[in-house]
This record gives sequence, C-alpha cells and structure tokens, in this order.
Amino acid sequence: CSSEPGGSANAASPPPGEGVRTTAKREGENWVINGRKKWVSSATGWNREGADLLTVVCRTDPTAPADTAISIIAVEGPVTGLVFERAIDSLGHRAHLVPQFGLKNVAAPHHNLLGQQGAGLALTAAAFTGTAALVGIFGVALMRAAFSFALDFARSEKRGGVHPIIEHQAVGYALADAKTTIEAARYLSWRACHALDTQSPAAEELSVQAKIFGSEAAVRVITDLMRVVGIDSYDHEAPFGRLLQDALALPIFDGGNLGIRRRQLHTMLKSSDYDPLTASGAA
Repeated sequence: CSSEPGGSANAASPPPGEGVRTTAKREGENWVINGRKKWVSSATGWNREGADLLTVVCRTDPTAPADTAISIIAVEGPVTGLVFERAIDSLGHRAHLVPQFGLKNVAAPHHNLLGQQGAGLALTAAAFTGTAALVGIFGVALMRAAFSFALDFARSEKRGGVHPIIEHQAVGYALADAKTTIEAARYLSWRACHALDTQSPAAEELSVQAKIFGSEAAVRVITDLMRVVGIDSYDHEAPFGRLLQDALALPIFDGGNLGIRRRQLHTMLKSSDYDPLTASGAA
C-alpha cells in the first residue's frame, strides 16, 4: 500500500514537502496506523473488509529525514478501521479493483514491521524494480494482440480496391515498424527479467528502461495500427479499443514514467560510479 490520494511521486520529499502522509505510531506492543491509500490492487477485498494481508508504507518517525522515516508494516486481515471510500472507475483494466480507502486507528503487532524501521523507502524501491520489467511484458502482449489483428486485416481486406491493402507500401511499412518495435520491447523486457533473476548489477537500469520503452511503445504502436485498419478500428467489434484502454495505464502506473521512472534513470546517470556499459554487457 504505497500510493496515496494526492500522489506519491515525491515520497522522499524533505520538509516542507509532505512525502508519505500515512503515519504509524507505536502504542504498547502495537503500531497504530492512520492515513489514506489509493490504487492498491484489491486492498479492500471484494467484501470491502480488507485483503488478507496488506503491506502498508507509512511514516514511523515524524521528525526524521525521509530516507529514515518511512517503514513498511504488515497488516493481517480482517482488520478494524479499514474504511472503504470508493472503487475507482478506471478507463481500462475494468476487472481490476483499485479502491481508495482510509486507515483509522488500524492496529498491527509491533513484530509485523518488515525489515528495519526507517528502511521502507529502499524496500519499496526494490519491489518496484521487479515489477517494472513486467510492465514491459504487459506492453508486448497488448502490441502483439493488436498486430495480429492488423496483419490479418491487411492480408484479407481490399477496402474497395483490387489488392489486399498489405500490398500498399504505406501499410507494409507501418506493419514493419510496428513489428520491429514489438521485438525490441520484447527483448529489452526479457533481458531485464533475466538480469533480475540472475541479480545482475544491470537489473535496475534494464528494468526501468523496459518499463518506459515497453509501456510507451504499446500506446504508440496500437494507435499506429489503428491507422492501418482505419475507421473500423474504432468499432468495438475490433480489439483496439479495449487494448488501448489497457495500454494507456502502463506509462502512468507502477511508478509513472514522467514523475518517477525517468527520475530513476537520471539519478543513475548522475552517479559518479555509473558505467554505461554495465547494461550492455549483462548476460
């Protein structure tokens, strides 16, 4: 449970920035958590009583610098004090419950602290490194589905002409560009996943690059393939509408590309020990 209403892109912001606003205070043998969260998959459960397990990113020291003030506490359900506010009416991923909810005096045992107190930002960043590569894979899957339909359409449809439209150079080039992008995103995402599995020093860089490239390519390629099909792509009988609705989330969820992911790459590039060949040489 990381994201909060009002955004969490600047979770580590020093004062006067707010950073993480959900708090956890030690009372006896428990942590008492207060705050609000948003965009956390299935957090409230289908019965709105809470998931079996929530890992809540919260501020455990109100005065410490952000890099030592944030912790992660496991909350085991069912729990008293979890307040459902609304189910977000998202553009895509329609079967995915992403609620907005509050935590009002939610109690969790002191030993449910994950890792070291104050090390929550580092743990959160590590978790999001792994998921970044998977977002690239999501993008590849959506592009493949769109390409398959567009290719079949181009092979079979004449659109009132003599030959199937794939014979036209503009259509053929558009399909070639789309397929090239799909394979580039697929291989970058595969390399990122492999780097994570092998604990390569290049894992973080490749994962963030896969997330940025794969997610933004998906939106662009699906839109370009809609131009190949033409106005019929705007009909829900074609798959493009639902594919694009899902693709639109990829650049802005799991750490937005503009507010978080490019910042991560920027930070790597500024590091004095950054080696631009590390990612290139990852096995």
